[in-house]
Amino acid sequence: MTHETAQALLNYWNELRGNRPAPKRSEIEPRDIKRILPHVFILERSDRWTYRFRLAGTGLCNVYGMEFRRHNMAALWQDDSQQEILKLLNDVTGMGTIGVVEYTAETPDNRQVSMEMVLLPLAQDNGAVTRVLGAAVPVDNLPWVGDHMLIRQWTDRIQRITPEELPIAPPLVAAARKIAQAKPPRPAAIPSLGTRRQRLGAERPYLRLVHEKSIEVDKAK
Repeated sequence: MTHETAQALLNYWNELRGNRPAPKRSEIEPRDIKRILPHVFILERSDRWTYRFRLAGTGLCNVYGMEFRRHNMAALWQDDSQQEILKLLNDVTGMGTIGVVEYTAETPDNRQVSMEMVLLPLAQDNGAVTRVLGAAVPVDNLPWVGDHMLIRQWTDRIQRITPEELPIAPPLVAAARKIAQAKPPRPAAIPSLGTRRQRLGAERPYLRLVHEKSIEVDKAK
């Protein structure tokens, strides 16, 4: 893991869970991670093929040049990468695995940007893991990111980590303070989507609730 936003979310999640496989969704406190919220998202599992965006940070929407309402996470991936991501998401929710994904995203005119994503299990109050907490950020600091939609993406490397492999987490208060004081990522503006960007930028606390319908994934792949 190379990006500080992904690492900060992992550290927060690790401290929050304590000695459990995963923390509860109700325990996430947006104020504790407000500096990285723009690139944070939450997925809800409907079945093994469908992980819908329930919350999506405005920074993430700006980087992609789109909103994630009604989108199935798996539908964003091309070719064999779709099945790789679905298998990883099923491991996250089914086995409590931590997923780190290095991937390449591409614009309609074939511009490419390297991205990093972390996927973390979240439990319901009854203990069932049906949600995934994540963050996705550009690794490359390219001036055009945010000016062009990202419409295709492929996995470059997937890493699976068990919670037991993580080091002992720092105290939660100190971890939250470090995140709060960190400089937030500043995604580029989207001139072609100016009205949408203004609407996203005006929302607080940088997370968007999305509808529960999802885009169907081609199960034959």
